[in-house]
Amino acid sequence: MEFIDPRTFLLVATLFGMLCALVLWVQARSFPADIEGLRDWALAVVLIGSASGLASMRGVLPDSLAVVAASAMLLGGQLLLITGLLRYNGRRPVWRPTLDIIGAILILIVWLTYGSHSYQGRIFLMALAHIGFFSFGAYLSWRAAPAGFGSRFLSAVFLLGVAVAVWRITTLSVGVDVADDIFDRNLVQQAYLGMFSLGVLGLSIGFILLANERLRVELEFMATRDPMTGVFNRRAFFTRAEIEWARSMRSGRPLAAITSDIDFFKKVNDTYGHHIGDLVIKDFAHRSAQMLRLPDILARFGGEEFVILLPDTGMAEAKQVAERIRREIETHRDKTLPAYTVSLGISIAQGKGGDAADVEALLAEADAALYRAKQGGRNRVES
Repeated sequence: MEFIDPRTFLLVATLFGMLCALVLWVQARSFPADIEGLRDWALAVVLIGSASGLASMRGVLPDSLAVVAASAMLLGGQLLLITGLLRYNGRRPVWRPTLDIIGAILILIVWLTYGSHSYQGRIFLMALAHIGFFSFGAYLSWRAAPAGFGSRFLSAVFLLGVAVAVWRITTLSVGVDVADDIFDRNLVQQAYLGMFSLGVLGLSIGFILLANERLRVELEFMATRDPMTGVFNRRAFFTRAEIEWARSMRSGRPLAAITSDIDFFKKVNDTYGHHIGDLVIKDFAHRSAQMLRLPDILARFGGEEFVILLPDTGMAEAKQVAERIRREIETHRDKTLPAYTVSLGISIAQGKGGDAADVEALLAEADAALYRAKQGGRNRVES
């Protein structure tokens, strides 16, 4: 039975590694700095591809390169795969004792190459290291955020690598007549090297998918959030508000809107500077958000103006929410910030029987109430 030359598989793995490394490196240069690990993965697939290239030259190059150096590159590449995932997950990689273990494995590889001349021993040792690295990689991939197709795909590729390594260990004695022949052409070796070649491609695709999903989530966040405070921006507010409005009109449940304005904010900026003014805005957004329920929508409309939408909330409950926010801002002060107060206006849409024609009309009514609160002396709630 004819088999493909094992050197072909190793050369294909080398080619895949270099192409995938190029893609990862380009992504690393173009992605936001907080998406970490791409450079580690680019270097990892370069090392794994280079290890495949050296191994394919067995019999041409000395064993110090084709076996020992190739094993070192392969172990180093697998370590960098884990390092990249740790950085991606926001964890600091710990190099010791992993480097000590890799050093011990390489010493044994040297002995198995030049001392006992045991090909099976080298395969067994490298397969054990492969199982350890890839099992941990599968765990990190499964826990990586966002939990979507990318993380599941990458975890599956790691687990497939574990399964192939276990299978290789259990079939070590099958079809190997020459004890030091990596290029035996039995079916087990063919399948093992074929999976190794595809594994380099699969791991790279998985990490690219994972990083792209993280980028998509960050871009969606940036498109919907106010960059200073992290609450919804005007565009995202109206998208959510239209949904809540339609639900309120359908169900007849009330929908409350609260508009708020930090009192004498221009004076804060003029007295303490714009930096302190920004901190006051952030402080208000943070403390207001703590007063709200999960379904409630808090958005910054610009400057010191904030809007809150309260689904399934009548006038009495909305007044309680607004008053809690007003008291929180007035009484619980951050000593690093100047004292400030807030005025709030409330309006209610009573479902099917409401007077407001749409969300903008509801906000206009709340703005009118806010204006009355300012005219009435500020630091108060009007409805």
